[in-house]
Amino acid sequence: MMGRLNLYLFKRASVNIGGLVVFACCVLLLERLLRIFEIVSNSSDPAADATRMIYNLLPHYLGMAVPMALLLGTIITIDRFSRSSELTAALGAGVSLFHMTKPFVVLGGFLACLTLFIEGYMQPVGRYNYRQLVNVVKQESFTAALREGTFTTVGTRTFFAGTELAGAAIGPIFIYESTEDNSGNQIGFRMTTANEGRLIVQEASNDPVLQLSSGRTYQIENNEQLDGDLSFSSSDVTGAASVVEFRARGDDERELTSVELFKNRKGTFLDTLTQETNNAALHLRVGRAFLLLLIPFIAVPFGLNYGRNPSSAGIFIGVVFLVSLQKALEFGQGLGASAKIPPWLGIWSVIAVVTVFAAYIFWKSAYKMGQPPLTSFAMQVAHWQKQARTALSRLRSKSTGVGGV
Repeated sequence: MMGRLNLYLFKRASVNIGGLVVFACCVLLLERLLRIFEIVSNSSDPAADATRMIYNLLPHYLGMAVPMALLLGTIITIDRFSRSSELTAALGAGVSLFHMTKPFVVLGGFLACLTLFIEGYMQPVGRYNYRQLVNVVKQESFTAALREGTFTTVGTRTFFAGTELAGAAIGPIFIYESTEDNSGNQIGFRMTTANEGRLIVQEASNDPVLQLSSGRTYQIENNEQLDGDLSFSSSDVTGAASVVEFRARGDDERELTSVELFKNRKGTFLDTLTQETNNAALHLRVGRAFLLLLIPFIAVPFGLNYGRNPSSAGIFIGVVFLVSLQKALEFGQGLGASAKIPPWLGIWSVIAVVTVFAAYIFWKSAYKMGQPPLTSFAMQVAHWQKQARTALSRLRSKSTGVGGV
């Protein structure tokens, strides 16, 4: 059971961490919103499509925001607790720093379980749904360009579409395309008619394709018809593609749930990715959740401040620490996925280093009297600078003395 002090810290930390999660998600989504608006610009229902895209992207940004919010929220809570002299009063009353860290450990455990669910299920499914929705919206956007009963010009082509037919088909179709010489002067035109057309988007290049069926085309150049008219049963206006539904989920390891990755840890469940890539992704997800249990033991020492003046050093160093840690984990995952090292070694070696660092910095803060770690570090840096200035001054004095002789 938590005492009153721990409940007090728990409430303050929950508010800070919750607010930071919301703020971080909003900031991270701003960058993606521009691309979403571009995608849905020609959609028949842009508001609904944009909302669904944002909904499917939220798990991805939550996975990025939760560790940052836990670290910064803990640092801010402890820093305010220190500056108000509440920390000094609690320590004077015999409450240990380890006891005051319990609320943050509880929050870290809760967020670790939440992260396992977010990164293990919500992120893979959300990523696939987002990609599927983008594919559908792009097809709808191209369809919207061929509105019923209107002429639409795209480049050198002018399209005219009749009524909407069954499914994604429209028809009849009329296409007028001007032909030019090397100098850009128009020398003729090509006309194509078809009873029916279907609009799709190539997944690899994102190029729109209009597939025609039961049509006829002929070309005029220099006021002369070339090769008569040509009838066709099927033709593509902008390339070849098949009318198929969006691919099944599982194109890469990021679209697979943790349960599916665990089933495929021996490489026998799926053949779409290598065993090393599969296991490196699985270890990364478990390792990121485990790190949330260690963050409180790093954030609390970073937030200690025995003075009354606010300090942003803990926040700055905490952000640099998390970014560096994320890059180290990605590097370890890359080495494991490429089979250069065992998949588990690339992730858990980094976590082992972080565990040792967390244990050392917390032990030094909780069980050894002295300045907080960051204050001690700042004092040590100042001492090194002083020694460097002294050494430089001595070198200058010796140089001046030699020159005088």
